[in-house]
Amino acid sequence: PRGGAPPAVDHLHARVGTPQAPQVASLAESATTARTAERFYGWWEACWAAAEARSLSSRDSTLTATVEYGPAELGEDGQVLAGSYSPLDLHGRHVSGVGLDDTLAAAAAALRSRFERWHANAASRVAVLA
Repeated sequence: PRGGAPPAVDHLHARVGTPQAPQVASLAESATTARTAERFYGWWEACWAAAEARSLSSRDSTLTATVEYGPAELGEDGQVLAGSYSPLDLHGRHVSGVGLDDTLAAAAAALRSRFERWHANAASRVAVLA
């Protein structure tokens, strides 16, 4: 990310979206969504690094994250409202066949895995304090 993460970030709302789809449930669905996800992960890693840097000086490095995907919003006629915030497939269709709990669990597992890989490389980021 350009300019780095704001140093005071202490909570992430971790949802991947595109200009065409505010929520993308399957990040591996296409090369486009995978590239988009990488931009989000890059930003989140910058936030983790900022929290890590804060911990070197103030011992305050708590950073939390919430994966966010909402169910389809239904109109009075029971039909999905256009533009509602629900996971979308590659073609922009609501993926009502994918349960919200499954979507949240998959997103949380992916974020946790990415954090664990990032955290495993902590030795390469250690600052020498004089």
